[in-house]
Amino acid sequence: MVTKNKKIFKTCSFYVSDFHLEMILIPYINKKLKNNEEIKIVTEKKLKETVKILISKMNLDQKTKEEILNLGWDNINSDISNNTNIIIIGSKKYIEEKNSLIENSDIENINVVNCYEFDEVKDEMNEIVEEHDNTLNTLGN
Repeated sequence: MVTKNKKIFKTCSFYVSDFHLEMILIPYINKKLKNNEEIKIVTEKKLKETVKILISKMNLDQKTKEEILNLGWDNINSDISNNTNIIIIGSKKYIEEKNSLIENSDIENINVVNCYEFDEVKDEMNEIVEEHDNTLNTLGN
């Protein structure tokens, strides 16, 4: 039997508000866009309006602002493909469901950023961090 090495790299992030989440994600997204990497946002929250407000106040060129705004900040179900950066935003249950779909699919070579609302998971943060390869902060790392 031949098994595939799917290479799924998981990062977690914790946020206290939508604006805080977006402040964490924008540097990460900007770095990925500069490297011409594909980004998909899978969210159960509608974030387009808060992203618009935040982006309008940031020192980014207009092209980058448009690219960031067009990522699908209100996208509940997004097609996920190989060689992609996937940002999953929602409840712990929603994040677990989306990760399960990814892990049980033929998708490979992806970076998953799971974004958890602090108040929901504050008592489980150590366990969540241990299940991930990295933690995303406001520097985009």
